[in-house]
Order: sequence, then structure tokens, then C-alpha cells
Amino acid sequence: MAFQFVPIQASEQQDLIRFLVKSFHADPTLNSFRPEVIRWKYFADHPEWTSSRSLAVKQEGQIVAHGGVWPVRLVTPETEVRAIHLIDWTASRSAVGAGVHLLRKVAGLAEVLLTVGGSRDTRNLLPKLGYKGCGELRRYARVIRPWLQFRTTPEKNWKTPIKLLRNSVLALTGVPSAPKGWQALKVTSFTASIEGGAAGQVTRSTSPRRSAATLNYLLSCPAAPFSGFLVSQAQELRGYFLLAQVGRQMRIVDIRMDSEDRESWQAICALAVRSAAEDPEICEIVAASSTEVTGEAWLQAGFVHRETDRIFCNDPRNLLSSLPPLDLNLADGDLCILSEPL
Repeated sequence: MAFQFVPIQASEQQDLIRFLVKSFHADPTLNSFRPEVIRWKYFADHPEWTSSRSLAVKQEGQIVAHGGVWPVRLVTPETEVRAIHLIDWTASRSAVGAGVHLLRKVAGLAEVLLTVGGSRDTRNLLPKLGYKGCGELRRYARVIRPWLQFRTTPEKNWKTPIKLLRNSVLALTGVPSAPKGWQALKVTSFTASIEGGAAGQVTRSTSPRRSAATLNYLLSCPAAPFSGFLVSQAQELRGYFLLAQVGRQMRIVDIRMDSEDRESWQAICALAVRSAAEDPEICEIVAASSTEVTGEAWLQAGFVHRETDRIFCNDPRNLLSSLPPLDLNLADGDLCILSEPL
């Protein structure tokens, strides 16, 4: 029977969860597959996508392939590119070609498709489907309470004491201080001030433009407690950052500045780290960046480079090839809410 490309409706949520859990051989209690999280990811109102964000291929009425839409609006001073970061992309082994069929259909819904990381099989397959490398998302981590992490880590091996010693030495430097005049104010929601003001300014990178509504959508995520902060210097708005707590790990999910000045980035990163470290139950802080200036700021704040994920793009019109490098972070996909430590 022929494949049928369809949006999954909210009434089909349980069928979708069963398919995803089976395809990924996953624990259904993981953040990504809890019913309220699936509802938020795919069926709740999203300011950047008005229709269902769960897209599937069916055969004989059954889901045989799935791809989730994570909208990313890439902006430079000269142009805007509508992109989709395809998440929860999987297909049944019994339906040969269903995953590729879905990918080609989804490609018609945006100008660019993005994928970050993925399994070895996925990374080997993507170039055959027209994807090209377009950068790297580097993850950074800093352990701030090594002894608490050691005591609360359920699985230990011969490397665990070595990590404890290493992290204890690194933790001696303490949490970085923000320069005088810089402040971070926690907010329950974002307003349009971050869009038209300095924090909404587009820099020399190709950056995702997040409206106040998009940030508030992230704050409403049921997978983990999110919190938002406005950053000011001498009472002038300079940027913002967003935190998400997953277990004993605090993730600096999003961070934006009105400048690419290195000193300013070091200041906002220091504020983010101090805010993330306030909870006494947090052992580790994690951040990610695809740009040099932000990566340097994390290293300056005492982080270590932990892992690198390749960024792939399906860009048939070569829109990104003539633009500045991509400036992505954890807010540009579901890495921000995965249960597994990053």
C-alpha cells in the first residue's frame, strides 16, 4: 500500500507515543515521551508554527515514520530564513523508504532543514539525502558541587574517583563574578522589550530570532522547570538568558546579547553561571554554542569542552552558504529537555 504523508492530530497522541517509544527502544517515563511533554512539543500553540508539529507517514492507517517540527527562524541584518530542526525522526524497519519519503515531504514546508548530531547511522545517511555540514554545536560543562555529584551518581566505575578529583580541583576556582554594574533579574515571562530593544538586535552571526512569545512557550515546558532572566548594564537592557533544570543538572538553554564584544559576553555568561549555581541541589551546569565568541566566554567561566555535535543542513537553494556562521544553542532543539545528562 502507498505511503500517506499526514499531520498527526492531538487525538492520536497515544498512538504517536507508542510508535516513538518502540522505535527508539525508550523508557516511556523519559521527559521526551511523557504525554504532557508530547502535547507541548507537538500540539500546544506555538508562535512560530500554527499547525500540527507532528508529521508522519502512514501505511494501512498505521504510523510507519515520524518527524517532529522544531521551528527555527534564522535572521541576519539582511535576510530571514525559515528553518525546521527535525526532531524525533524515525521510521519502522518494516516500511522501507518511509523515513526518506517523510523527509522529502517535510523539506517542502521550510526553506532549510537542520539536524544536530544523531546516531552514527543517521550521520552516515544524511549526506546521501542532500544534507551538508554547516557548523558544530559544542557542549560545555562545569561541575560546581563535585562531592554532591559523587554521592548522588547511581552508577560508579573505576573512573568515578578520578572524575571526582579532577572536578574538585576545577571547582576550587569558584563561580565567576560579574563586573560592576551588571545585573540579572529573574522574570516570570518575557515582554516585547527583548524584541525591539538592544537584546533583540541581530549581530554578525546567523542567529535564531526568538520573540517574547517563543521564549514564553519555552518557559511553559512541562518537561523541566525553566526560568528566564533579563540582563542589564547600568540599568540598560543588554540581553537575556534562559535556564532549565533537568535532575541535578542546570542547563543554560539560551543566552543572547546585543553585542559580540568579548568582555560583554564574559559578563553575561558569569551572570548566567551565578544564577544557575544558586540552587544547592545542582551539581553541574551545562551550556552549548556554535560560535567562537560564546565558546570562549564559557571557557573563561571555568567550563570544559565536553562534546561536539555536527550541525547538518538540507539547503537546496544554498541560502545559508552566503550567510554568516550559524549561532545555535540548546534552545534550538529538544536537547534542552532530554532526560539524559548532556
